[in-house]
Amino acid sequence: MTTVNLTVPDMACGACVDTITKAIKTLDPTAKIDTNLESKAVQIEASINESSITEAIEQAGYIVKA
Repeated sequence: MTTVNLTVPDMACGACVDTITKAIKTLDPTAKIDTNLESKAVQIEASINESSITEAIEQAGYIVKA
């Protein structure tokens, strides 16, 4: 398992969280995802690498900062 901590500056609401979660879960259905809207932080524990996670979130329409 890989743990990745990212910042998603455009994440602003529950729908954003759902979209990001769905994008990651498409690649790894067993991923554990913890989001914090206030700090725009996303912590992911998954069996896929950081670049795949970042790409999935970006393809969902969000900018990602490590």
